[in-house]
Amino acid sequence: MKKIFKNIWFVLLLAFSPVVCSQNNPELNKLIETALANNKELSSYQLQTQASKANINTAFDFDKTTVYYGYDENNVAPNDKALRVFGIEQTFSFPTVYGAQKKVYKSQWEQNKALYEIQRNKLTLAISLVYEQIVYTQNKEVLYTQLDSLYSAFSKAGSRKFELGESNYLEKITAEAKSKQIHTTLVQLKSQKQALYEQLKSLVQSEEDLQISDNQLNLLYLDNVSMGKELQRNYMETVSNTYSSRLKLQNQSWLPDLSVELFTGTNKGLGYRQNGFQIGIAIPLFFSGNISKKKTAKLEQQSWEAMRSNREIQMESFYMQKQAELNQHKEMIKYYTENGQILSKEIMKTADMSYRNGEIDFFQYIQSMENAISIESDYLDNVLSYNKSYLELHYFNFNE
Repeated sequence: MKKIFKNIWFVLLLAFSPVVCSQNNPELNKLIETALANNKELSSYQLQTQASKANINTAFDFDKTTVYYGYDENNVAPNDKALRVFGIEQTFSFPTVYGAQKKVYKSQWEQNKALYEIQRNKLTLAISLVYEQIVYTQNKEVLYTQLDSLYSAFSKAGSRKFELGESNYLEKITAEAKSKQIHTTLVQLKSQKQALYEQLKSLVQSEEDLQISDNQLNLLYLDNVSMGKELQRNYMETVSNTYSSRLKLQNQSWLPDLSVELFTGTNKGLGYRQNGFQIGIAIPLFFSGNISKKKTAKLEQQSWEAMRSNREIQMESFYMQKQAELNQHKEMIKYYTENGQILSKEIMKTADMSYRNGEIDFFQYIQSMENAISIESDYLDNVLSYNKSYLELHYFNFNE
């Protein structure tokens, strides 16, 4: 029993020593780097971005060129013989249309690039959150493994004392119940850890086995806390540019199309060719379709801008919410570092000595230990909650 007391005391001191801020984590960075290279969903966004970039060059794609041959006895040369006419015809949109179309495709590429960066950001956040959860779970697993040994020893000792008539039945079954309760919690923690590792594997998508060696739950500190927020704003700006360029392209539909035709006519009686050309212009005579399309494009742009304004309001609310959560968790962590940690260690130390010296009974010892462990467990919960809020703020996990 004395050895178990020493073990639990050492683990609690080690597991809940004062934390330091973590600015760089090579283990986590490697997981993120691997995920960015392997994750299939992210890869699909990257390919879509590449496709939209390649699509920019299609802005100057012209209609197919028409090549024709004709024979018409109504079309005769000076020798009164029908001409055989060979010709080529090409239709063009008004020149400014191609420039406007290129701007649409370019803005769509910029939008897809911004969306890809957001997806990278989301994947990094997801891995970071799971990583913190695993470290938290493993930290608690170490604690409950030692507690399981302690309460198991108590349960066996309680049964032995009851058999010898040195304790009552209530103490025996209480010791057994506490032992089973701690063991059940430990089993649950192991299951939760396994589920978290599976979740991490699905994000990283690596063939290598993943194992998190870090068991120190530190308060996070990362540079450029507004990075995720900037990505969201940049994406919304690219969407606005896309709607604006589409509207400008729609305005080009009022302009005429142009056509150029070159042809030559021959027959066996002529010693020369009859050449000619034709230039055409296609003018829209019916405006109802263009008017409706322009109105639709304008309304779609206005709808998006209204949505964007709402998203910006919601983003500011999200930012303030996360700041409030951080302040709340800071207060709890501050209490632990200034008071709770000292109280918890003193409770455990005093309960340990008092029980071994026979100054308190089994129930008083259990109650004291549970009070001390509750302080430590609450501290772990608040560090995890702080880190989760901090990561969501840093990567700006905003979903309207």
